[in-house]
Amino acid sequence: MEINFSGNSLTARDIQYISEILRTNKTISTLTLRRCGLSGAPIRTLAEFLSKSNTLRKLDISDNHFDDKDAPHVAMIIEHNESISNLDLSKNKLGDSGILIGNALKDNEMITTLDLSWNHLRGNGAIGIARGLEKNTKLLNLQVAWNGFAFEGCAALGHALVHNTTLSTIDLANNRIHNPAMFELLKGVCGNKSLSTIRLAQNPITAPMTSIILQRISTSKECGLKELDMEGIVVDKEFDPLLENIQDERLFMARYDISLPVRKGVVSNIDSKNVFNIDPIRILYFMKEHMRTIDMFLKFDKDNSNSLSREELHFAFEREGYPISTSALDTVMGYLDTNRDGDVDLIRTKIESERKRIENIISKTRSGELIDGERRLKRHLIAEAQEARQHSSKLAPSPSEKREYSKTYLKPSEALLIKQNSDLVSPRRNDIKSPRRSDMKSSGKLPQINVHTN
Repeated sequence: MEINFSGNSLTARDIQYISEILRTNKTISTLTLRRCGLSGAPIRTLAEFLSKSNTLRKLDISDNHFDDKDAPHVAMIIEHNESISNLDLSKNKLGDSGILIGNALKDNEMITTLDLSWNHLRGNGAIGIARGLEKNTKLLNLQVAWNGFAFEGCAALGHALVHNTTLSTIDLANNRIHNPAMFELLKGVCGNKSLSTIRLAQNPITAPMTSIILQRISTSKECGLKELDMEGIVVDKEFDPLLENIQDERLFMARYDISLPVRKGVVSNIDSKNVFNIDPIRILYFMKEHMRTIDMFLKFDKDNSNSLSREELHFAFEREGYPISTSALDTVMGYLDTNRDGDVDLIRTKIESERKRIENIISKTRSGELIDGERRLKRHLIAEAQEARQHSSKLAPSPSEKREYSKTYLKPSEALLIKQNSDLVSPRRNDIKSPRRSDMKSSGKLPQINVHTN
């Protein structure tokens, strides 16, 4: 049972009334309090109640303007509550207080899903979350997108992932992760067997770095990664062959952007496989035109059950070069899974009937949008790709932020004892002048960088 008070301005007294409802009704398992202005006295009252109550399973207190002053009460909920398994703290203003939340997370044995996206976690706050993850043994899904983990956060996270044995999914989209930060993060990703999905979308990772990521993953014997999401990140020409080599050996999916060739005039040729999230109707169109896809489906029937599970079908599309979203996969499953048993039957007689049924559906629905010629299809796909790139460019970091990444890279936290890797390439720093050798000799010592840590 769920109660939802989202959008209401709640006082501490209102929280007391809600607490009384939860105390008398043990069947309520979900409490949603989004955008309720809980900063201050209301969150303190809620924390005092939840530290003693053990009936809720899911708590959503996102978008409540929590800042570092409210963090001790949030940490109290994490540390003392023994029933909440899903906690949403997104769209708040938690910063350095990530240290408190991380400390509370170390010994928490209930929370399996934690959403801290859209906060102010950077520097010490990001390091605190990583240290909590290092000791935690229950968390499965961590969402920290739209923060500022950058170099120090990724270095701490890389160290934590080497020791963590339970985390399966982490979302690090839009976290100012540049190439040096990615090197540090890879140390943990390649040494973790439980991590199966990582999202790195919209980070300033260069195209050559994407191939290095795949090389590290392919050569690591400890890496258990199955899904790599790099939406908005353009890859280089070496990426696809490396991806195919990994996929030939095991189940592995990757999402990424492809740069179109820069030529004068109209682009005359484009590979339709390189368009992200093609419409499900068009996917069926390709299936109809290229029946080798059916043979490919049979190849991915690993257990010879004459059927494809949802995961196998997803991998089949990815392997063939059609990165498909969850919603698009739902649509395709709806067309192909006629008996609604969750699997797509691969008996050839059924495949033929399904093909005819798909053609019939295509001929009757959305006829105005279907591509009736190859030239029209290519023009439409090019327009979609250009629109997606324009949207991605709006999310790209500003030059001033990139300079900040470099400063962070040159001043790592002493508490982490970070040593630069020999293959690490420092980002360009055109705005910072190196000290003269003569100045260094006259002083008799190297210039010092003061780093303050909590």
